[in-house]
Amino acid sequence: MLAGRHRAVAEVDLEAIRHNVRRLMRDLPDGAVHCAVVKADGYGHGAVPAARAALEAGSTWLGVATAPEAEELRAAGFTAPILIFGPLTGAGLERAGKAGAEVVAWSAPFIDEAIRLGVRVHVKFDTGMGRLGVPAHEVRDLCEQAHTGGVLSGLMSHFATADEAEMSFFEKQLGRFAKLAGELKEQYPGLLCHTANSAATLRGPAAHFDMVRTGIAMYGLAPANDDPFKDDLRPAMKFVSHVAGVREAVPGESVGYGRTWYAIELTRIAIVPVGYADGVRRALSNRGEVLVAGRRCPIVGRISMDQMTVKLPDDWGKAGDEVVLFGAAGDGVAGGSTVAWTSPDGPRLDAPETPRILCEETARMLGTINYEVACDVAPRVARRYRGESPAA
Repeated sequence: MLAGRHRAVAEVDLEAIRHNVRRLMRDLPDGAVHCAVVKADGYGHGAVPAARAALEAGSTWLGVATAPEAEELRAAGFTAPILIFGPLTGAGLERAGKAGAEVVAWSAPFIDEAIRLGVRVHVKFDTGMGRLGVPAHEVRDLCEQAHTGGVLSGLMSHFATADEAEMSFFEKQLGRFAKLAGELKEQYPGLLCHTANSAATLRGPAAHFDMVRTGIAMYGLAPANDDPFKDDLRPAMKFVSHVAGVREAVPGESVGYGRTWYAIELTRIAIVPVGYADGVRRALSNRGEVLVAGRRCPIVGRISMDQMTVKLPDDWGKAGDEVVLFGAAGDGVAGGSTVAWTSPDGPRLDAPETPRILCEETARMLGTINYEVACDVAPRVARRYRGESPAA
């Protein structure tokens, strides 16, 4: 029971992560490998446990955004190749080299410094994302510079619209990358070519090349922010608190800051010790829902920094009951295969064996994406892991 131990817990099902990695690798062509993206503390799931689970399931590379993230993985004992995606300063590049990580490059001065430090690089081709990277004619020059300096490892790009239904721009980017990758692989045998994120990986082998880099889908979240179960993904995280106490609000009595909610009849109110400093967005005030002992109940009043209030039915809820912010109710593992929710296309046919609130549902209510909902779970929320391997 949470009471007496933690006010809020993010339970992470490592077997769900293993399942998702195996699913994402299922259609890879012979010789292609999987890079497990564990930046941002594994999208809030914990970088080290997530990386361990992914490698156990068959991943061979790890992806991060910063040099300190690479150092954390090395300190945990990981020897797998690490690729740092983000831009690095000179000091960051030196730290990356000491961590034995490879880096992304898109300028000649940066590659000169990488050559000096002996850090291997993946040249970034901007096929249409419009952020970091260079056009095709500059890619050729940078690849030759890195090759001459003995540090050329890969060619990469990134999709802007792989998670959208309309595919024309995705196909344009894919065509640009495929053409240049084919030419450069002839010139530089062994060049590791990769561009697929989670959404592109799930679209099929055309975008897989030599490696895929998946983050969001590895954690069982849908790249298109819709329904993870349609792609056989299992959500790995459950964000849970508990009922700290129950009180009654009489008609006309308000609850919370600003008096934004009033009782119109005698109403039972649960006080839950979790708030926006834990990652429950204040924008869910008076509109979100939670699961109290498996039953959906509305959030009422404003969510505060450390607490929130929930309206209970007359016959339901008591102190100590589980409160699920997102994830599956009760003892169901975070990655259970049944779901009780309404998708954008209507109720799912396999509901309602396990009551659940999905990150995707919360994200749509907030006008954001599931990435943000998972990453918002604050560091002060305790992490608890299920399915750890004996060697962990």
